[in-house]
Amino acid sequence: MTRSTPVSSQTVQHAARDLFAAQGYRGTSMKDIAQVLGVSAPNLYNHVPSKQDLLFSIMDVAMDRALDALAAALTGVTDVADQLRAAAAATVLDFLENPAEVTVCNTEIRSLVEPYRTTIIGKRDAYGARIRGIVERGCAEGRFHVADPRTASYLILEMGNSAKAWFRPAGTYTARQVADQYADYALRIVGSGSATAVDV
Repeated sequence: MTRSTPVSSQTVQHAARDLFAAQGYRGTSMKDIAQVLGVSAPNLYNHVPSKQDLLFSIMDVAMDRALDALAAALTGVTDVADQLRAAAAATVLDFLENPAEVTVCNTEIRSLVEPYRTTIIGKRDAYGARIRGIVERGCAEGRFHVADPRTASYLILEMGNSAKAWFRPAGTYTARQVADQYADYALRIVGSGSATAVDV
């Protein structure tokens, strides 16, 4: 953002997103956001109702995008191993392509007030349930072999954080390549015979 950036609800949200990710919701004031945009703090209220609404909007957009990407990745996929591969790849790719939003979602649920908190937790749980349902189906069909599908699902969901911790856009691998590699690791986590060797 620069002082020549036109101020809109979207630019305010983007500035807030980056600041919340870097220094936390409680460590960021509306004055900080205004300073990034080169305007006065009161000017922000022409575009957003409050800092709390900003936080909710950032997280709501992020969760809806992730849920839509997961649904799209699974559309038309019927084999349970292919479903897990597609879901894991979609999860990791979302983390790598939207690191600031993901950071806010991971760290700032505690900062949301009701009913915002319940809304975001509901969407987060719906995402996790979709992954867990795939793992449970694979176990029921004898395709996956894990003692506890729920724990395996949590591990798969955490792969995005693992990849985000080290991934750099200018590095050796593209985000898509990393997502595909991690998707194969997800199959290994559940003991699927569909996993193929991956060189990293």
